[in-house]
Amino acid sequence: MGTRTIYTGALVLVGDPRDGSFQRVDVEVVDGRISQLAENLGSTPESADVVDASWAWIIPGFVDAHHHMWQATMRGLTVDFTLSDYVWTIRRNHSGVHRAVDIYNGTLGAAVGLLDSGTTCSVDYSHSILTPEHADAGVAAINESGIRGVWCYGLYDPHTANPYFTSVESRLEDARRVRSSLFETSGGRVRFGIAPTELSLNGIEQAAQEMVLGRELDCLIHTHTNARWKPGYRSEIKQLAEAGLLWSHQLHSHCNTSDAEDFAILADHGAKVSSTPETELNMGMGFPIAAVADRVGVVAGLGADIQSNNSPDMFTTMRLMLAGERARANQRALEEKGIYDMGGLELRAADVLYFATLGGAIGLGLEDECGSIDVGKAADLLFIRNTSLNLTPAVDPMGAIVMSARTSDVDTVLVGGEVVKRDGAMRADLVEKAIRGLRESGIHIVNESQAYGGMMPPQPEWWGAATAATGSRS
Repeated sequence: MGTRTIYTGALVLVGDPRDGSFQRVDVEVVDGRISQLAENLGSTPESADVVDASWAWIIPGFVDAHHHMWQATMRGLTVDFTLSDYVWTIRRNHSGVHRAVDIYNGTLGAAVGLLDSGTTCSVDYSHSILTPEHADAGVAAINESGIRGVWCYGLYDPHTANPYFTSVESRLEDARRVRSSLFETSGGRVRFGIAPTELSLNGIEQAAQEMVLGRELDCLIHTHTNARWKPGYRSEIKQLAEAGLLWSHQLHSHCNTSDAEDFAILADHGAKVSSTPETELNMGMGFPIAAVADRVGVVAGLGADIQSNNSPDMFTTMRLMLAGERARANQRALEEKGIYDMGGLELRAADVLYFATLGGAIGLGLEDECGSIDVGKAADLLFIRNTSLNLTPAVDPMGAIVMSARTSDVDTVLVGGEVVKRDGAMRADLVEKAIRGLRESGIHIVNESQAYGGMMPPQPEWWGAATAATGSRS
């Protein structure tokens, strides 16, 4: 037996978070994995480190199921943007001036921010890869942060004056290089994935090339799907199904324009979805679909999406998911039946905590590693200090965590048994490095943006749904 730690006295959320089984048990962690969940383990330590956690609720670390980490270099920029503003400003302009070091700084800063807020696992949809060095920098940063997750090679082609990649095939070949050289084993803390170009930008033929690569490399395919409302545009889920491009190891993000038939198709193929309530509700993308998908058998997770718009705070994400879905369902019932006869609520606090943990882990294909507190899984644990004013007295721990907890209540965070945050503080040297890099890259991007109109470059008259896949920063 190697390193052994026993956490005693806490109220622990055991098993599937949706079951809400809080138990007063000790948690034994051996070599980074949960080896026992039982009472009084700390009474016979047998060379174990015994840690008093009687002040805590222990829940699974959050799993973020959709994130573009590189955008932490531009915090606060997109808060008043529609999706069209975002695509023009970030994707069409600022993406093209990010150097490899900026991808490193953004990814490291975002991942450290996720850990600080209690998220122990995330998927990085890295779609600002201008050169092979950009890809390598993103992988190096997410590995250095210590977070668990899947790093997805973004195959989107940012527009630059002198592109390094001159064909779809050259990008696919570089993705193969990254998979073989930087992800030598398939069972590491960070795993490899593919993030195809949006179907709405380059069509089904290129989508087929990119998605088949994911099958060839036996990795997660994480894609934006049915994310842009556009009159007359046919469902991407139906297009992918007809082309034979749907299978189980896929995570489709947003899906706001999907209908019942779309979700039935995804359920038939075992594909998963993720919602990002903060960006979807604020940018005019439509209501988040996690609850709708979940009701018809499609596994759903939650993500914070972009730190250029909002924080990586999963507590806020859960509350927005809960409020957004309840508002949609309740308004319909209110208008049809009135407030006293509208019936009960369909979406519960336990459901959104499930989306934020085990649902996301299943979506990433990591449910054997994380997402719930079970014997045999990695010790990815979040300790919430339950003695603060906003959590006292907690009649229902589940309700208090979802509706009242804040990131300031996150006291301790473990990833694979390793303590990455203790007593409310991350490792000082890692935080200082992340802040220093974000500041340096932020200054660079502001300076470079002056050549094409600044951080909010004016949109040309030709920009719109019909031209979103064309043009340049000129």
